[in-house]
Amino acid sequence: MRSQPNDSAQTAAPAEPELRALMGVFALYHFIEANLGKAALCEHLPHTERRIVVWLDHPKRLGTLARELNVLPSTMTSAADQLEALGLVERTRDPADRRAWLLGLTERGLQTRKEMVSLAQELLRDMLHLTEDELARFADISTKIHSNVQKLTSC
Repeated sequence: MRSQPNDSAQTAAPAEPELRALMGVFALYHFIEANLGKAALCEHLPHTERRIVVWLDHPKRLGTLARELNVLPSTMTSAADQLEALGLVERTRDPADRRAWLLGLTERGLQTRKEMVSLAQELLRDMLHLTEDELARFADISTKIHSNVQKLTSC
């Protein structure tokens, strides 16, 4: 049986929902970063490179990926070079536009992504005690947040 999180931390939270939301986002971000950074499969991957591996559910143009991750194109190129050197991604010509390149995961990259997704599932469900319903609602809200942030920012 899952243990319940300590409720005493909730009583110290500010009353404003915006501040409680920010506190939760910051806490989650640092929790995930700390645990992913300690995981053997990620210890050789810096933050941006980990984000790329997770985000590459299918091959994408570098420019598209840079916009989705809100990083500069030069940052994306450098990170892609590092991931390519590690054998996690490969560049292929875009069949829709032979001038453009797509970045896709190699078999090793696909396995790394699969392990990262599995770890994320463990962190969110088991360690943070989110039910399937809570996780689905959180995913919907997070997708909306990401979409709105993308509309407001660009690199």
